[in-house]
Amino acid sequence: MISAESTARAIRHLGTFGDTDLFPRLPEMRCFIERPEAIAADCQSLNLGQYVPASAIETLTPKSWLGFRIAHQLTASDNVIYLAALLDCAPMLEAARISKESNEAFAYRYAEGESFRIFEPGRGYHQWLAHLSEFGGPENPFAEDRPAIVTDISDFYQRIYFHRIENVLEDAACPVGPRELVKKIIKTTRARQSYGLPVGSTASRLLAECLLNDTDMMLANMGIRFSRYVDDFRIAVPPGKEAHSILCRLAEHLMVTEGLSLNVTKTKLVSVKEIERTSRTRLQDVFTHTEMEKMQAFITLSYGEDEEPKDEDLINNPFVSADFLMDRLDEIGDKKGIDLSVFKAVLRTLRFLPGIDAMRLLERHAELLYYVPREYCLALSAAAKQDNFPADTVKTRVIELLGMSPYADLAFVRSWLLNLFIDGTLPVKLAEWQHFDFNRSVIERRSHFFFRGLANDRPYFRALKTQLGSLSEWDKPAALMAAMCLPLDEYKNWLAVAQPQLSTPFAATYVSWLKASHGKLRELLSDPHEVS
Repeated sequence: MISAESTARAIRHLGTFGDTDLFPRLPEMRCFIERPEAIAADCQSLNLGQYVPASAIETLTPKSWLGFRIAHQLTASDNVIYLAALLDCAPMLEAARISKESNEAFAYRYAEGESFRIFEPGRGYHQWLAHLSEFGGPENPFAEDRPAIVTDISDFYQRIYFHRIENVLEDAACPVGPRELVKKIIKTTRARQSYGLPVGSTASRLLAECLLNDTDMMLANMGIRFSRYVDDFRIAVPPGKEAHSILCRLAEHLMVTEGLSLNVTKTKLVSVKEIERTSRTRLQDVFTHTEMEKMQAFITLSYGEDEEPKDEDLINNPFVSADFLMDRLDEIGDKKGIDLSVFKAVLRTLRFLPGIDAMRLLERHAELLYYVPREYCLALSAAAKQDNFPADTVKTRVIELLGMSPYADLAFVRSWLLNLFIDGTLPVKLAEWQHFDFNRSVIERRSHFFFRGLANDRPYFRALKTQLGSLSEWDKPAALMAAMCLPLDEYKNWLAVAQPQLSTPFAATYVSWLKASHGKLRELLSDPHEVS
């Protein structure tokens, strides 16, 4: 049903970058990383009629300082199948897209090969801003004076019609089996609604880009200079054409053909010069362009996300230090005038520097936790691995934030704060959680299982054995993994009862892996995911 090559690449990608760019890693993903051959065999023998995807975790996440979006997390099983199936379709989908050479469709260009990297490097948001800073082009010295349109699509991912997904997959002549799996997962994820893609996954990003290919082609055929990053458009108005006419054509196409609409509040008529100036300004909100380039290169080298050789002097003598970054954050009064991507870059860089002051981050910049919890909590986890980390003080502050608005209001933020205890950044003491409501969401319930397992609470899991049938498909993998605190023989009997109650196509592989991993819960939760 799904090729072994695509399954292996999907596992490598998810193991390296995470199952989404939003939520904490699912601990059960380790099974897929450590048993790729068995998982590939399971995928090849997958029966479309018998496969039933689980529902996704759906939660509100901040998109900007004042905006929100719904984000989704699929189960580890569904995520691997979703990405692997789409990778079987990806070469055909990319071939159907507008050429990448002109940078009109800038983002998320599929990269063929066996690399864990699914998309071509050098096409991130800051690279797009750098491209826009020279949007007028060198061929016409008067191009900067032309009028231009800035606009984007309203609620893009949530408003994509399902029949358009079907059309795109069929028009690109994607193989039937993987195509049907992709459609089945999307239908289940969106609770059988007729529109919307799961937000946050690599597979959805690849598919969403292809859905706008007809729009790209329409603008290109009009002879218009434009560039698009996901749902953001920048359009230069050619001589002899009216901006309003172009905008009407674009809006009509999106409404009639795609069932989408432009965001009225973000649609503006400016000049090419203004687009260039704004792009340069956004690049330099907190850092100069040179500083940002160095920091982005430092991030790339530290993460090992790029296979191309880089300037080693940049790493040996980086311009950044933890104190430098924290000082720069302290200098900012009202952060809300600055693009969130800048703060993400700061926190990502901070992870690889010595001397992270965790309490300074928590006391002076706690508001960033609400807007960029992933990068914020990963920086705290990095601080915990350094000398003199005040674990008890940090733990007290984190528990306080978990009960404080606005942090307690978003399950997304709570998931990252709870993950600080699951991944070993902070110690778990059950007595400190007596009054915490672990039934607020799937995220809390799963965290509760891991808390009990880390605390070696064997009586809890013995009592849970008779309740397995009442657990959801999200709860079961976490409960079974956390229960490895039980003695081995008892644990094996526990798993024997549990396996027939798992609906995942990887049930046998997962149970076998759990038996082999018995007694390693703390290491499985805290050690970095390593992909061979």
